[in-house]
This record gives sequence, C-alpha cells and structure tokens, in this order.
Amino acid sequence: MSAEPLLKFEIQTAAELADYLRSATSWGQIEALTRDYSHWKIEAWKLLSEGDRKRIQMLKRWKDHPVAQKFPPGCPVQRINNTTGLVGTVLNYWSAYGIDYITFQVGPDVDWCRASFLKRAIEQ
Repeated sequence: MSAEPLLKFEIQTAAELADYLRSATSWGQIEALTRDYSHWKIEAWKLLSEGDRKRIQMLKRWKDHPVAQKFPPGCPVQRINNTTGLVGTVLNYWSAYGIDYITFQVGPDVDWCRASFLKRAIEQ
C-alpha cells in the first residue's frame, strides 16, 4: 500500500487541472486530482493532447504492476551491464510469456529489454 501526498493547493480552472494531470507521475495522483476536481474532469481531458491521454491511460493500466512502480514513466533507466553510460527514459511497458519488458528512449532512439535487465539510473 502506498500513500499519496495530500494536495496543498486549489485548482481554479480546468486548464490548471489539465496542467496537473500532464505532470502526474502515478495513477494515484490522477485519481486524487479527478476525485477532488471532478467538475472539471471532462473539460480538462479535452485540453490534453493525445499523447498525454495515452500516458494517463498507460498509468491506469499498469497502476498495480510492480515494474511500473519500480520504473515509473519518464524515470531514467540504464541496462545493468551498461559500459557506455547511456541512459534512457521509460516510455512504456509490455509483457510476453510472463516476462515484463520496458520500452525506453535513449537520445533519438527507442529501445527495449527485459525489466529485470534494467536499473534506475542516476539523473545527471
């Protein structure tokens, strides 16, 4: 069980809610925002780009999965046996035959590997 921090601000418009939804990094944050400001939920959703909507839907789909909790979207990752120092940013997750994989971006390239072969990288 994880606790989400209490919101210490008040959102005044649907545009502000959309901004907070864009910056949310967990499904718990999304739930708290949309629960507390449900009257702006539909309007804020319309203000989000297609990419933001897909990211939020991904957070919902993977909300209880340990891989997504260990490597949240946007976090820096590095292969465990990395000798080049390359660091990527988590984009997405997928599973096949009981094995979890992570898709991540390294510079202009998109790569993937087993989640068990990745570690969180120290942001530089």
